[in-house]
Amino acid sequence: MTFEMKNQHTTKRGVDRRSFLRGSAATAIGLAAFPAIMSGTAHAAYTGTLDMLAWDFQPDMINNLVSAWTAEGNPAVDVAVIPNLGYSPAIQTRLRGGAEIDLYYNFAYNSQKFIDEGWALKLNDLPGVDELIGDMFESARARHVNAAGDVISVPYFSAVHTLHYNAQFLTDAGIDKVPSTLADIYDASLKLREAGIVEAPYVAFWVKEFCEEYLHTYLLNEGIEAFDEAGKPIFGDDPRTVGVFEWWQNMYREGLAPASVLTDDPGKLSNEMAQGNAALYVLHHYFLTSIRSLEGPQSANVQLAPIGGENATLQIGEVIQLGQIEDEERRLAAWELAKYYGWKDQAGKFTVFEKWADAAGLAAPYPGFFTDPDVVAAFPDYYDLPGLSQIFETGSKVVPARTMPWYPDFQARVGDIVHALLLGQATPQQTVDALTAAANTAQGGPSL
Repeated sequence: MTFEMKNQHTTKRGVDRRSFLRGSAATAIGLAAFPAIMSGTAHAAYTGTLDMLAWDFQPDMINNLVSAWTAEGNPAVDVAVIPNLGYSPAIQTRLRGGAEIDLYYNFAYNSQKFIDEGWALKLNDLPGVDELIGDMFESARARHVNAAGDVISVPYFSAVHTLHYNAQFLTDAGIDKVPSTLADIYDASLKLREAGIVEAPYVAFWVKEFCEEYLHTYLLNEGIEAFDEAGKPIFGDDPRTVGVFEWWQNMYREGLAPASVLTDDPGKLSNEMAQGNAALYVLHHYFLTSIRSLEGPQSANVQLAPIGGENATLQIGEVIQLGQIEDEERRLAAWELAKYYGWKDQAGKFTVFEKWADAAGLAAPYPGFFTDPDVVAAFPDYYDLPGLSQIFETGSKVVPARTMPWYPDFQARVGDIVHALLLGQATPQQTVDALTAAANTAQGGPSL
């Protein structure tokens, strides 16, 4: 294939994927017509050893899952596991140093940057990639397919921001409607405190490194888009944005959220819910598993609910990418492993995702995941899987700008700006202006 012909082929496929993202009915029907066997993976012809890098969430499980793939007649895999904290600079140091990594976990916000740096492979022409993307919730595709139509990653896991609430405490406070909007949450928090049930009812993971996710969650709850398709910050143009920051500042300054939420880790926050020291907790849906597993005096009273009302919540997830692999057989073998790990096994089952669901309540961005009998059996019965699936399908959004190469620079600035707001060192309007400037600066300057 000549260079010109290859470019034409890639461009055509890119157009098809952009149609996917726009919800092309013809494309969806065409994919649905494939036989079920097409969703499985094939045995890899490569006879060497693949190199995989992951972070340290349940490393024994990672090794078991990969060993099971090898046992099916696929190549051996050398799995390296490093800490989640500091993972991003560590993998970049390795890649800059010339390390060859065939498949690796990555943060979604780094995915396009790694493509641009030549560290990750575009997946456009690999077998089954279009079916994999077509199998996803439409809401999730923009995390894995960029604006040019290039497939840049496959899922490692997915989650949605939800409300974890103490149903008994709401009843005791005379609150007959589960709060959903920001105003609902503020009013419910006041009632819970005034009733003497919880002094600081609302908790969230507001450490600097995580404020960026809440920025999008709270904006989306009010129906505000932060960035346009080109990545231009537009949240400052919406008059409702200042109100979001007023709410955020008031929740903290009025003590409806405890002062410690600026430094508390999710484990402590989950325990506050389990012990009954908090009544409302917004974070990824799977923290319900940690709250229930603690078996505190209030654990069994904690349930999940969607947030955002008629608007939306934030859908997040981390990804798997392939390294720049020159050898074709090795590249295809790594891709087979990626499909197994980030989609389905050879029998068309969500084997890997089922294990993560069982271990921690993690989800996958595929409608079929939520109805698969083995997955349903793996999830604890306190999860409403149809309801959770509905949040993924219509009640949540990904933010495509979060995969753009400049985005890590912006993300790194959000925490300082939001903490200044919460501590009363900046007004809501100054915060809007500072975040807009940070986004513009990130797009004009070098990535971290």
